[in-house]
Amino acid sequence: MAKRLQRQERPRKQRPNEDKILNRPEIRYNPKTQSQAELFYDLDHMNLVVALGPAGTGKTYTCCMKAASWLSRGKIHQIILTRANVPTGKSLGAVPGTLEEKLTPWMLPMTDVLRKGLGNGFYEYNVSKKKIETVSIETIRGRSFQDAMVLVDEAQQLTIDEIKAISTRIGEGSVLVLMGDPKQSDLRTRSGLMQFVDLIESYNPQGCSITSFDLNDIVRSDTCAQMVRMFYKEGI
Repeated sequence: MAKRLQRQERPRKQRPNEDKILNRPEIRYNPKTQSQAELFYDLDHMNLVVALGPAGTGKTYTCCMKAASWLSRGKIHQIILTRANVPTGKSLGAVPGTLEEKLTPWMLPMTDVLRKGLGNGFYEYNVSKKKIETVSIETIRGRSFQDAMVLVDEAQQLTIDEIKAISTRIGEGSVLVLMGDPKQSDLRTRSGLMQFVDLIESYNPQGCSITSFDLNDIVRSDTCAQMVRMFYKEGI
């Protein structure tokens, strides 16, 4: 397990006169499980956070609510959203539109939570100002993110080279979050996420943590919990 290093709370990075024109929402979040509470804590104290576990455990919800809270309070200036472009089941083929329009369906698990936390008006304002930005894995190399939270969903679908490209983009005042379920990887080779976890546990870099969720952490619904347990037991 990666070393947990405590540090001072992130300072607010407010821009002049923003509060005079914006109605910033007050975001409240109460963890439902111990694993969610540990993840929520690590987001405040680490630069790189890995959240592992099955569907329905609140990994994405917890991280997105933290990001929404920070953006609303001015602790970060930007939220970056990305994920592996791997469909579930058969592909629908090419999606028309701009890059942002093409990425929109992939980002809904995260943008739905951000919209819920920030409210429609403040969410749309931040999207229009590029304070909430969707980025494709293919175009992330060469970017540098300052004072941002970078949220990577479905990270189990990434290769180690893709994770290398993402993890080396993090600048000052930023946090990288990798979320994924190792048992749901469609890669023919070992998931890059698990290779990355092995590296973290071997080299123990400062400011990194790993939070693991299990079947007992599923909070989405009883039906979801039963389905996940059934598929896990069958190795599906």
